[in-house]
Amino acid sequence: MHRKAFAALGISTALALTACGSGSGDAGSVEGGLTPVNMAFEWTCEGTWAPIYSGLEQGIFEKNGIELSYDRGQGGSDTVPLVATGEFDVAELSAPPVIIGAGEELPITVIGAASTVGPVTILADASVKEPKDLEGKSLAVQTDQFEGGVWNAFVKATGLDESKVEVIPSDDATTTEFLDGKIDAMVIFYNTASTKEILDTRPDLTVMPMQEYVPTYGHTIVANNQWLNENGTAAKGFMTAFAESTKWVADNQAEALATLQENCAEVAPEALEFSLDAYLDNWKASADGYGSFTEQGLADTQKVLVDAGMAAEVPVSDFSSLDYQPDSPVLP
Repeated sequence: MHRKAFAALGISTALALTACGSGSGDAGSVEGGLTPVNMAFEWTCEGTWAPIYSGLEQGIFEKNGIELSYDRGQGGSDTVPLVATGEFDVAELSAPPVIIGAGEELPITVIGAASTVGPVTILADASVKEPKDLEGKSLAVQTDQFEGGVWNAFVKATGLDESKVEVIPSDDATTTEFLDGKIDAMVIFYNTASTKEILDTRPDLTVMPMQEYVPTYGHTIVANNQWLNENGTAAKGFMTAFAESTKWVADNQAEALATLQENCAEVAPEALEFSLDAYLDNWKASADGYGSFTEQGLADTQKVLVDAGMAAEVPVSDFSSLDYQPDSPVLP
């Protein structure tokens, strides 16, 4: 998303408040010493919602001083500005729109990561076993989105001769063509219900995670700067609760899945199971602890966006802070 799009929402760089500083207290709390926190998800129910549902059910957020409310967002690009204007205190959002927004100097700060594993994946005909096998094939990708940026980086990282790949800008029609075998490969976000539908239709496909060649982040946890500066203790409590809840889900997967399915009746149960399984694989890769991140991880993701002409390069320290991580890492 470009500057004009954010400006149209009435957000200007004049809104940028002091970023990344650790707040010294909390602006307000409810009865019992809990601080209200209003959270947004990026989109509709999927596996990444499980730590919130289970964390609330198990009293983990309350234990950490948080009275949590939440709502679904309208996609990353539309929800980032809602955090910037303070409609939401925190949000769990894909890294790309967060980094694009940070490049526009929106008053937001990354305080955690829900997934340090990027979901961008190539699904390909079974004849494709390695990246070089894509030469001479057709591949569908959203060239004007983050997937396109990852594809460009993937080409460089693997030494592919892109001139030998027929790149097709993807839309709903190309998904149908891929399912019919008329297109050889497709770049998708893996951890979704739509991916399960594709794999159910074509179970013989090769699954090639682009993360193995182009490391990027999946979901970040981002906070409004003014709220963060006034509610540092609550921000830390939220991140501690999120990490503990994620561990609870990983340790109690069957129960967490049942809770997720009960609360997300609009999504097919098997699709939720597929999505949760995919996210659990990602969460367990968090060697530094659930909810953790590194500046280098954000920088690697930013580079993909900058190289693709989708984001302005700014110091990662300008829009992220490790100050709100749990005092002791919550390890897998």
